[in-house]
Amino acid sequence: MPFWNPLKCNGTDLPTNLTVMVKVLALVLLITNHVRILPDPWLPFIPAIDLIPAALFQRTLRTVFVISALAIVFNRRIRLSSLILGSTMLLAVVSSKAYYGNNKTFCGLMLFLAGLHKTGGPNFIRWQLAITYLGAGLNKLVDADWHSGVFFQNWAVNRLQQPWYIALDSRLPSMLLARFICWTTIVTELGIVPCLFISRLNALAIAANVLFQASLLLFTGATFTLFFYSMTAASLGLVTWPASPVSVFYDPTSALAKFFAAWDLDRRFLWTKSQSALGLHVVVGDTVYRGFRAFQMILLLNPITYFAIASAIAVGDLTGSAALYRRLIVAASLLLLMPPVSLVSHLETKRDSS
Repeated sequence: MPFWNPLKCNGTDLPTNLTVMVKVLALVLLITNHVRILPDPWLPFIPAIDLIPAALFQRTLRTVFVISALAIVFNRRIRLSSLILGSTMLLAVVSSKAYYGNNKTFCGLMLFLAGLHKTGGPNFIRWQLAITYLGAGLNKLVDADWHSGVFFQNWAVNRLQQPWYIALDSRLPSMLLARFICWTTIVTELGIVPCLFISRLNALAIAANVLFQASLLLFTGATFTLFFYSMTAASLGLVTWPASPVSVFYDPTSALAKFFAAWDLDRRFLWTKSQSALGLHVVVGDTVYRGFRAFQMILLLNPITYFAIASAIAVGDLTGSAALYRRLIVAASLLLLMPPVSLVSHLETKRDSS
């Protein structure tokens, strides 16, 4: 059992990727103080819930919610705590039509399904993500307002009053921009589904999912309560961390390399001082990453990166300019970690050719 340090992920009863995923969600739930909106029974989907005293139901729900979220963060029985926290959220959903929301349901399912994980068993996270995108895509595909662009035009102009969209739309033929965005959304949502089940396209599915959710946040400035967090965190359920420490060769005079080494709390890297002409380089399997790509891999393989990004976005709720703040955090994260930058700075070579 790992120490109580919330920044550590080694040694839990879930694989590293699922440990990081549920800890990210638990952190977000605690930082955003989601417990304050957990309901008492009101117009429940299951009528029998009405028989439970309202105050007792709500107080119990909130107590179990906080305890299980804290247990996840501090590495206490993470599998069981994920099942309990997910069940608590799903129970809250069925107990109140006012509380119900797709974002809360999906977040609860991510936690619950992570708790059901068994090595060698089906990847429930993959299936749930596929069902979500398939349902969303088909719903738009049969909606005439999405075909014509009317839905997005009304949402962007009248509801959000998005200035850059209005400015660009005014310079283009009527409804062209709205139709383009609507059909791009439909194609993206439906296109992600097969990519989730084709191993060679799995990385494309992950990138498309993250970029799609990030684009929604950049456009609106909103996380849609828990939807942004849970959809992006679900990508972690599709990846596998290296089983053994990754070799990092670094210049002993590099202050930045020493900084990253100090934050390698799980000892996921084997840090080796080197004066090689390659400079900083990271060896993952048969691939050598150099320069900026090496720093990217160090960040991507350290769980603290995901805790920091999710926490920083969640803290946006406490700032006076939350939308701008979130956009800046997400934009900076994309530039630092996502493929467009890595393609420009691509310096990877095969180990035997270095």
